[in-house]
Amino acid sequence: MKKLAHILILAVFGVACFFLWGILHLAGAVGHGHALPFFTQFCVGLRPVLIVLPVLAAAYCLWILFRKAERLPSWVAFFATAMSVLVLVTLPTLIAAYLPLVNSVNHLASN
Repeated sequence: MKKLAHILILAVFGVACFFLWGILHLAGAVGHGHALPFFTQFCVGLRPVLIVLPVLAAAYCLWILFRKAERLPSWVAFFATAMSVLVLVTLPTLIAAYLPLVNSVNHLASN
């Protein structure tokens, strides 16, 4: 049961990181002839981190899967760690995606 819980948490974490990667990819393509805000450029540059995080979580899950069943760590700690990392990555990603929208509205007002 603990191994299945680890795999389900890994699947949710991986899908969420993929969607965040997509949001940053779209945020980087929204320029429309204007320079992107620096924070958005910074976050778009950190997109590979959203690939590394699920890989690290998968390595941990592989370690859990091949470990003896009598001494498995609780899935709650993995869940708390994965979701905390996800929240800490989601907040800057959403801000970075929102800034080009605000920048575009400000440029519309000046035209």
